[in-house]
Amino acid sequence: MKLGTFIAKTGLRLIVTYVTIIALFFFIVRILPTLILGPHADPLLIALKRSGDDPRFSHWVEETAKLYGYHLPLFPHQFLTYMSNTLLLNFGISLYTQKPVLEDIALRLPYTLSLYTAATILPIIIGYYLGVVSAKHRGGKLDSFLVQLSIVSYVIPAWLVLLLIYYFLAYLPKRLWDTYIFPLPTRPPSITVLDFESLKYLLWYISPLIIAAVAAWTGSWIYFIRQLIVSELAQDYVVTALAKGLTETEVLTKHVIPNTRPPLIMRLAYTLPGIFGGAYIFELISNWPGIAQLSLNAFTNWDFPLMVAFFTISTVLLLISLFIAEIVIAIVDPRVRLR
Repeated sequence: MKLGTFIAKTGLRLIVTYVTIIALFFFIVRILPTLILGPHADPLLIALKRSGDDPRFSHWVEETAKLYGYHLPLFPHQFLTYMSNTLLLNFGISLYTQKPVLEDIALRLPYTLSLYTAATILPIIIGYYLGVVSAKHRGGKLDSFLVQLSIVSYVIPAWLVLLLIYYFLAYLPKRLWDTYIFPLPTRPPSITVLDFESLKYLLWYISPLIIAAVAAWTGSWIYFIRQLIVSELAQDYVVTALAKGLTETEVLTKHVIPNTRPPLIMRLAYTLPGIFGGAYIFELISNWPGIAQLSLNAFTNWDFPLMVAFFTISTVLLLISLFIAEIVIAIVDPRVRLR
């Protein structure tokens, strides 16, 4: 199969997947409760009624219901309106903040990107390097140490590491010596103002979070990369290459590591879109005003437009990431196109 045909088929398949997932979300969240418990159990109508009982929002709720067709039958009228708006990324107004949904997300997105870009990519880079080192020294003391380190890193949650950093490197130094090594999470930095002092405070404030993320999230990558390489080293072509006189380093760089790229690329495709979502407990402890807190508020208050936005954007990012990954894999390993 030619690369262009493969790209077209993959793109079409992912578009169908996207439409199906978006439709299933509406069915599970809106239609299923009414089928089980009756029309009065629609969570969106309950949330609207709760907001409408407040005299400050009653007129706004009524106008919003008419604008998005919430007064019409759930199926097919509301479903078709929902599909049309969602596919066009028109998420409307938040029921909780009474602001445009995309505006609410845009206010918090810089905080999420500034933290989770580094907190996601650094563990991957460090884990990849240490995973290769571990596999290269498999069976030795260094390999045993790195495997144990990866297990400990995987088991200990990032929020616990963050709490320990705050206690030993922020709270205790302040109590004992009246100084801070890292700041306590009381005043989050400003992302919009980036003068020298603000940037310095941002880096100081974000450092414990990144250290905790690297300490807790690197382990899974070390073990994953090590197992990929070790499983490839057991293949017959490695024995043949060594028998021809190639050194183990040459076999690793020329044959083994290239063959581990497809599963590595696919895991990256599933991991990188998670930068958008963040981690709620992490943000709660650090008082970090990222998207994870906003998403939890949306689900807690049953803010349907905001819920749809989070679900849709996360789905789009994941599918785009998978699309790019499949193209890259098809380029580095043309055998994929024949499957």
